[in-house]
Amino acid sequence: MLTKSLEDYLEAIKILTDIGKITRVKEISKFLNVKESSVVNALNILKEKGYIKQEKYGYIELTDLGNKEAKKILKKHKIVLRFLTDILRVSEKTAQNDACKIEHVISNETIKKIFEFLVNQKR
Repeated sequence: MLTKSLEDYLEAIKILTDIGKITRVKEISKFLNVKESSVVNALNILKEKGYIKQEKYGYIELTDLGNKEAKKILKKHKIVLRFLTDILRVSEKTAQNDACKIEHVISNETIKKIFEFLVNQKR
């Protein structure tokens, strides 16, 4: 099980990689607005747990396990964000902040029900 903070790092790596950025400590630090030393500490833990690969001072890559977990986190984020903006009409900025918090604690059962609700809204 990953902490909220480690999930944020995985999510950041996935987003940066998907938009074509070379993922290094400096880029993650800027993206998450945290100190580079914090990034290094988190990356060491993620590497130990098998979520990322990184040569010393090299680029950061998600392993298959890391990519799978990051996709799961991003999917939860997108579902919650859509629910907050489309259904509850929460402002984009507030919805983004809330989705970042909710994605870490929401149960699989609840996220599934929200997703089903959103799908049924299209009909």
